[in-house]
Amino acid sequence: MYFGETHSALDDKGRLAVGVQFRKIMGVLDHDTWFITRGYDNALLLFPKERWDKILKDEIPGSSLDPRIMDFRRFFLGGASKVKIDRQGRLLIPQYLRDYASIDREGVLQGLEDHLQLWSNTGWRAFSERQMPDYKNMAAELFGNDRSKPAQQSEDTNHAET
Repeated sequence: MYFGETHSALDDKGRLAVGVQFRKIMGVLDHDTWFITRGYDNALLLFPKERWDKILKDEIPGSSLDPRIMDFRRFFLGGASKVKIDRQGRLLIPQYLRDYASIDREGVLQGLEDHLQLWSNTGWRAFSERQMPDYKNMAAELFGNDRSKPAQQSEDTNHAET
């Protein structure tokens, strides 16, 4: 399982130096082939081959002739690139994907369980700043925090009694 965050440099050829913590996991899981594609919020998604195969087989819905699905496929599949991690622990990020994510010399690589995400430093910082104020609310929704409901009900009941 991938988790954590590293700031990684790209060389002049666009090869991303993958941090040791991720390289160790890649080695243990035999993840040497990766598929990189456009993600959301101008980040890149990186999937190991097994996960990519599952996405293609089981998770992209419907007919390839449906215009909406075709639009998604153009963006997601049409923008994908297959890469292998080299002996120095680097992944080549194609120029068109670096342009999409505005990655120049350094990127932020994050582990998200079954895949990685790559951001530009400025993109990640801007996204984080936008999302941080709502972080507690997201957690409450995702983890089923209903504590606010009883408190609200008791306040409503108190107002009704007076």
